[in-house]
Amino acid sequence: MSLFERFVLGIDIRKYSDRPVRRHVVLQRELDRILGEAADGAGIDRGRWDRQPGGDGELAMLPPDVDLIAVVRGFVDQLDIRLADHNEDHEPEMRIRLRVAMHSDVMTAGPLGWAGPASVITARLLDSKPLRAALDENSRANLAQIISGPVYRKVVGSGLGGLRPGQFRPVRIGVKEFQDTAYVHVPGVSTPAHRPDERPPEPLRIPFPKRPEPELVPEPAPAPLAKVPEPGLDPALTDRVRQVRKLLEDDEVEHADALTTLALAESAGRGRSGWLRVSDGARLPLALLTELDAAWAETSGGAWGFRAQHGRLAGLDLAKRREFRQVCVRLGWRADQEEVSPRYPAFTRRAAAGGPFYPTLRNPERETYPEWHDEWASMIMAVHGQLRKSEW
Repeated sequence: MSLFERFVLGIDIRKYSDRPVRRHVVLQRELDRILGEAADGAGIDRGRWDRQPGGDGELAMLPPDVDLIAVVRGFVDQLDIRLADHNEDHEPEMRIRLRVAMHSDVMTAGPLGWAGPASVITARLLDSKPLRAALDENSRANLAQIISGPVYRKVVGSGLGGLRPGQFRPVRIGVKEFQDTAYVHVPGVSTPAHRPDERPPEPLRIPFPKRPEPELVPEPAPAPLAKVPEPGLDPALTDRVRQVRKLLEDDEVEHADALTTLALAESAGRGRSGWLRVSDGARLPLALLTELDAAWAETSGGAWGFRAQHGRLAGLDLAKRREFRQVCVRLGWRADQEEVSPRYPAFTRRAAAGGPFYPTLRNPERETYPEWHDEWASMIMAVHGQLRKSEW
């Protein structure tokens, strides 16, 4: 008899049994699709998982060579994005909210399937009170993730892939004979990524609060400041374009950058979130993109703007999230694909090197949260994916 160490993933739909039986098949089908798309988005081959489906989820043993960072971070991020899309498009009783548990331990093959502590402990984590409470207490969250101590020490402790200890909250698990410390993460509402002993940086606001609101600056004349956006653009967005152009003319580049991000989010109904999901790209008005591009290009001699960036991104598959690092390299946002992005103030100093740096579509206000980088990547893919579809 052989003994193997495997990474185990457990997934369970919250309040599945409370739904009418006729909806169970639909929920199962949707969950299977979402899991498959999330795995693909994280670069993981779900076809190699040894899966034990249940009516309300599944328990999966992952192959020995799986990228643990891709599972602990990438898969969960992709899962959250796809759950958000599903839940916004369906009525409340068809909403899917998940508990996700992860553990790594030994197991052996038995006559009825895998046996050993790996699958048992994962099941204990999945059914634990702290994980259930995390999802119940955050009604807008799409999922809550719990990882065991070994996974936390090996994967989160590595500091790779954007994972940081401050993103996970320690909890004590006591289920039957299992007594141990595990770690909970709720995407979008977890503890900010700074260390407990480190004062978090002051977030920049959109618009920045320390600078005067553009609306309070009187217009020098009733005529438009510059090029008038094409007919049909919403008046509020037209005003945003004027604000961006005025800020650029006053050399308030970082403020204009933030306001550009806000204008695009507002145009897709995501102003309160401050960022776009990839699926929101189809809702962006081409007229707004054109006018914002003109403002950046005309005030930079053509060095900045969406068109300048668009030319640099030729050949990249913008439908694949993994291409985002290459996007950053081509636009001067990273020195290489392995570099960790600095916070916004240090990041913008790179603009002095020239190239199509602005607009960055980055939201500095979100940078105290662990999900900010993935939100930024989603924003870039939404905007430039839409531009490519529009055949700019």
